[in-house]
Amino acid sequence: MSDFSKPRIQVGTTQSDPSISIEVLANGPYKVHGAPPMRIQTITPNETHNSWSFTPGEEFEVKDGTLLCRCGHSRNKPYCDGSHRTAGVDLTETASMAPMLNEAT
Repeated sequence: MSDFSKPRIQVGTTQSDPSISIEVLANGPYKVHGAPPMRIQTITPNETHNSWSFTPGEEFEVKDGTLLCRCGHSRNKPYCDGSHRTAGVDLTETASMAPMLNEAT
């Protein structure tokens, strides 16, 4: 049985900003708490075609309370436009809601 009171953290890992979190809304979008930076990043291969670095792309405005699409049907991606209500998708969350560090071994 793991001792979750002292999770092992990979060397070089930094603790996330406690003012930023993402909430999964029941049968709906992701709700952003805080204002994290958000941008597209593309994995760039090196000369031997191995994944090597990230190339920054388009930036998106995120404010406290921003709703992000998780159904894939929004016409205003990455933002939620309510399309999940009529798209016939099942957004039932089945993953554990335990903090990820509690699952670290």
